[in-house]
Amino acid sequence: MKYIIIIVFIVFASSKKETKSECDYIENYYQKIYRADIEYETKNYEKAFEIYQDAFNSCEPINTETYNEITNFAETCAILGKNKLAIEFIKYQVKRGYEIKWLLENDNFDKIFASEQGKNLISEYDNLRKTALSKINLTLREEIKQMKIEDQKYRNADYQENFDKQEEIDKYNTARIIEIFNEFGYPNETVIGSFSVDRTHVYISTMLLHTSDSIRTNYFIPKLTEFVRNGTCSPNTLGTVIDQYYLYNGEPQIYGTYNSKDGGYANMISDLKKVDSNRISIGLPPLKLKEKKDRLIQLRYGDRF
Repeated sequence: MKYIIIIVFIVFASSKKETKSECDYIENYYQKIYRADIEYETKNYEKAFEIYQDAFNSCEPINTETYNEITNFAETCAILGKNKLAIEFIKYQVKRGYEIKWLLENDNFDKIFASEQGKNLISEYDNLRKTALSKINLTLREEIKQMKIEDQKYRNADYQENFDKQEEIDKYNTARIIEIFNEFGYPNETVIGSFSVDRTHVYISTMLLHTSDSIRTNYFIPKLTEFVRNGTCSPNTLGTVIDQYYLYNGEPQIYGTYNSKDGGYANMISDLKKVDSNRISIGLPPLKLKEKKDRLIQLRYGDRF
């Protein structure tokens, strides 16, 4: 089966010797965040606090895609009356470009922002926000936005008639993404900013799904594994890049990142223990934890989810 080849690449990419100052997010962070998130969602705040702290003591806090752990930890601290720590993490999040208005609308932060420290933070906000935006590569952000538009240029209509034109665009984007990776690392929110910059979601993940098989297996999968391991790329991005490769080549996916239109998972290997083992190996939560999270979000947002 082809997936043996890709797993070899992942093992090779993950075998690099790390310095003591580096953190392996796959080994020491993601699984803790997923468990803390379930405790947070089910209002077990003491337990959530304990697990979040364990994760943050292991690695520098990041915002894992769809989990927003920095803000959730700050809210957990606020609920538990740990005001000083809540302020610390709100400020940390703001310095990463997060908009404080969303926290001001959350009743759980009322006591925090009514405190002297909270008022000082509000007064500092504009300068903190300005500093955060000054660190963002807006030129690269605009370039990736344009690349994303080109990526969909002929996929939205008349794809077969313009196959060669789209293929040339994909080749250009592939080469440019390699250059971006080598120069800037993975272009996440700390590099090009988040939705809050211009109310636009700017990701390269869709373009990664339009790379050739050979470049994907020989360059992108090892490189994305490296980025996931150092906390700059979402494990889900890596999982979908690999699973799509299998599905498009007529093989079952191995991480369960693609759902079927009829419910459940698209063609997937039958050994669910192996799926979980595969998922954990690249920083994804086990299926049961992922499904529990989905149910909790569905209950909260209903049809909007």
